Amino acid sequence: MAVHDDPDFSRLPAPLADLFARAAERSFFSLPLWYHVLARYGTEGGSHARLYVDGRTRAALVCRLLAKGHRLLSLSNYYSTEHGPVYAAGGGALGEALGEIAREIADARFDAVQLAGLDPHDESFARLSDAFAATGFRPQRYFDSGTWYEETAGVDFARYVAARPGEVRNTWRRKSKALAAAHRVDYVFHDDESAIAGGVADYQRVYAESWKHAEPFPDFMPHLIRAAATTGALRLGILKVDDVPAAAQCWIAWRGRVTIYKLAHAMRFDDLSIGTILTMRMMERVLERDKPHEIDFGRGDDRYKKSFLAQRRERWGLLIANPHTARGRILGWREAAAQTFKRLVHRR
Repeated sequence: MAVHDDPDFSRLPAPLADLFARAAERSFFSLPLWYHVLARYGTEGGSHARLYVDGRTRAALVCRLLAKGHRLLSLSNYYSTEHGPVYAAGGGALGEALGEIAREIADARFDAVQLAGLDPHDESFARLSDAFAATGFRPQRYFDSGTWYEETAGVDFARYVAARPGEVRNTWRRKSKALAAAHRVDYVFHDDESAIAGGVADYQRVYAESWKHAEPFPDFMPHLIRAAATTGALRLGILKVDDVPAAAQCWIAWRGRVTIYKLAHAMRFDDLSIGTILTMRMMERVLERDKPHEIDFGRGDDRYKKSFLAQRRERWGLLIANPHTARGRILGWREAAAQTFKRLVHRR
């Protein structure tokens, strides 16, 4: 069993780096590079990353330790579209590995462990809950976030467009024609490190002129864009109107899955529907070039998303309270009461 405080995710030792690489076959968000960017540029001060690894390097849990040390959290936040244990193979070996990690964490006597962004249908979810329950801790599951997605294997752009609501199709066609008639329109795409500085500058300019609040961690997106470019996962699109960056979207393409990660447009172009226009242009490019088996809209249940991607799934979290400490018992009671209240409201 190994515990790494504030690990350098860009220089993991060979067995551990191999574990992350195998887990990353399923998700970009299991790459050490993702955790490197998140830990260094997207996490508030007063906490540090902590990596738990079982003795045979079969599974790892990437966590964040708060300065006061009473609660252990997953290394995830609003920048994370998904999170979970890092593992290569499932089955009994995964259960044993997570059991070892859970016992190590339980021995540290945290008041609670909170793990967010988990896939409730992945076998690691139940095995993680069972592992902590076996230590005497009390896991409680809770809803974390929704994700809109669509299975796109064998789907070309024409078929995708035909499946959209009429309002989306009409707005896209009408506004595209009007924009092209009144302005010079250019699309600039960045998939690698060439000219990436210009891509980052255009993205930041658009975001600064958008309706969105300033990023709490302004260095996060520039570093993520550059990191994604080094792996070939970046799909950054810029729409320029009369040579002015007007809309920007950062998508992540990885192992047959594409995530629409961040999007923004300058408010002065609101009437032109440039967000819809750029989304459709990027959708065409991704479907025809990358041919993914799935596209998702990342984290969040924003209403507009289901017009572009029609299926929905959920991410759940685990609040794992320690009944042997006063704070742990209180946290457990509060979560149980909150879940009971939500069920009653849902029934009504």
